[in-house]
Amino acid sequence: MSAKAGKGKQKEKSEDEQLREADDQLRELAQEAWQLERRLVIEAEKHQRYKCVQLDLKREIALLGESMENEERLAQNTRIDMCRQYKAMQQELCHRICLLQQTIDSLREELEAQRKTLEQTKEEKDEVIAQKNKKINEQKQQMENMAIVFGNMLKETLENMSQRMEGQQGRGAAPVRSSDRSFRVGEAR
Repeated sequence: MSAKAGKGKQKEKSEDEQLREADDQLRELAQEAWQLERRLVIEAEKHQRYKCVQLDLKREIALLGESMENEERLAQNTRIDMCRQYKAMQQELCHRICLLQQTIDSLREELEAQRKTLEQTKEEKDEVIAQKNKKINEQKQQMENMAIVFGNMLKETLENMSQRMEGQQGRGAAPVRSSDRSFRVGEAR
């Protein structure tokens, strides 16, 4: 029986050891389960935080998308408005250029007409001056001719008067008075 008793003790020991080992394993497993639960809680919290961050990022992306769309609409509206203003300014500038070109053409035509009028007036003036100079020269010539003719007439008259006076003095007639001379000079004309 002693061999049986030794085996029984060993069995008991081994059962005690097995219980201790099982307890140790159970504690280790409990410790591991607790660590795993703790990790699970931490991971769940992390996951929750990531979900919150992800939601925040999605909201921010959505807001940025809306903001970007608004900016794009604003930029598009600004481009359209600027194009419209540019075209309006370009049309206004073209209109002003056309008006100024018409004014320039009109002023050129008027200037050319004024030049022609000035040339014509100069020609007419030169012609009038030439005619007047011709007339003055003709009148000078006529006056010179008349002076010569008058001089000749006066000379003839004086000679005639001298001859008459000499003839009357030779006959014993009274000398000719100056009033008689002027009367006779008037007759000779």
